Amino acid sequence: MQIAGFFSSSTPVLKKYKASAAQAAGTIVLRSAAGASGQFSTSAVNSFADALGLCVDNGEYLGAPLSYSTTQGDDEAVFGVVVNPDAILRIQMVTGATGTSITSDTIVTASSNGLTAVGGTSVASPDMDEGILWYLSGANVGKSRKITSTSSVTATVIVPFLANAVGDTYCYAGLNVGLTGFTLTTDLQKVRTDMADSTGGTGTIVDMELNGVNDSYILAVLADNVFTTAT
Repeated sequence: MQIAGFFSSSTPVLKKYKASAAQAAGTIVLRSAAGASGQFSTSAVNSFADALGLCVDNGEYLGAPLSYSTTQGDDEAVFGVVVNPDAILRIQMVTGATGTSITSDTIVTASSNGLTAVGGTSVASPDMDEGILWYLSGANVGKSRKITSTSSVTATVIVPFLANAVGDTYCYAGLNVGLTGFTLTTDLQKVRTDMADSTGGTGTIVDMELNGVNDSYILAVLADNVFTTAT
């Protein structure tokens, strides 16, 4: 996860905050929980309300990164956090809790009218309705459409693709522009495509980069930031 830009400016506001636990760069951090030792807490895979921003670096002392410690005499761990409420986050799209390549599928029943993609895996559980589908090969390579309904292994669209053919490959995700809610991987750095839309933490998708199974991304903003509005 990284900063892709800002809605209102090109200048990141970077603050150094005290850690409450071990922390990795490229993760969302939250307002410190009650009783926590530092100034921020770590997000969860499906909850990032009261966000401070994106942790982008580990503090250093004499050129060496600092680790969180409660041992007397150890140097205090501080991390750099970009706190712009309008920051746009670029997050890699993956499959599964640990973040493997997006699972692609293959057309098994051709659709001459371009309104369905019938593959070998379920798009109804978890339900990909209102998500996105895009082709990796065949006549529709590089094209995408919003999924408007699902049934078992069939995803249906309203704006037709070109006719597809048996063997064409495609990807799908329970994610789409304007939807609020997505789920992160266990390392808190990537976004899962295999979850129903609008489930998870309070982030809103601004745009999508739909490429291959290892290089597709969402661009998103944190919808619950302590410097704008907080729950």
